[in-house]
Amino acid sequence: MSLEPSSVNPSSAASASTQALSIDVLVSVGRHSLTERPRRADLDARALELALRLRDKRGAQVNACHVGEGGQQAGSDTEAALRDYLGMGLENLTWIDAPQGSDALGLLDEHLRAGQVSAGPRLVLCGMRAEQGEGSGLLPFLLSESLGWAYVPAVVEVEDVASEDGHWYTTVLQALPRGQRRRLRVRLPALLGIDSAAAQPRQSAFGPARRGRIEQRQLEASVMADESLANWPLQPAKPRPKRLKIVTATNARDRFKAAAAKAESTGGKVLQDVSPEQGAEAVLALLKEEGVLR
Repeated sequence: MSLEPSSVNPSSAASASTQALSIDVLVSVGRHSLTERPRRADLDARALELALRLRDKRGAQVNACHVGEGGQQAGSDTEAALRDYLGMGLENLTWIDAPQGSDALGLLDEHLRAGQVSAGPRLVLCGMRAEQGEGSGLLPFLLSESLGWAYVPAVVEVEDVASEDGHWYTTVLQALPRGQRRRLRVRLPALLGIDSAAAQPRQSAFGPARRGRIEQRQLEASVMADESLANWPLQPAKPRPKRLKIVTATNARDRFKAAAAKAESTGGKVLQDVSPEQGAEAVLALLKEEGVLR
């Protein structure tokens, strides 16, 4: 399967074999699930791990970028979390200052376009969703649409990057339900969303983390308020109550098996050979039925 982006620089065909691969990794500040302390985000760290493996394998240039409030503040929790990425083997990391309530989409768009100084192959890697903030997972989709690049979600491995007929392609493995994998061939430039099934990130070393440089960048022209976020009602998440099944077994073995057994799905339907409009109508009806939309 090949995914074709809408625009590719035609000059890349001239010297494709001599151009170095450039990889941008979008990183964010995560949150520990128990202590809630800031840390490197797990999915973003896996994305950086894949990028570093490509650097070791074929000499790719790896650039990491973070968009967040506050700029470079020495000793802050955000700086400590970003240095965890530097400790994985980076020499520097770009921190784009974004005021509170601003939209990161325009800032990332300008940053990535400014980095397109050569006609070489380009990849952008990021986690599927952030661990803080909205965490909707929509940013990669919106960013790929803004840049006009292909986006592949749920990537677990980047197998190869090679040129053919003057164009660059990458071969990736995409995670599917029940542990299945699908191999895709994607034309560059492209944006890849990294899945939780990707390789574990390497440990962050203290020395490189302290020696690495965090470079602050201001992109005031692209700072825009996130109007959608301003209109959203936000409230703390609550765990969904679990319905207990009444067990009528007479012995402990049967009661344990009934309690440990997974509930079988009794609803839902599989749509096959339907038009995009029919599929969208079915999703909309399900969201209204579940009470997500009113």
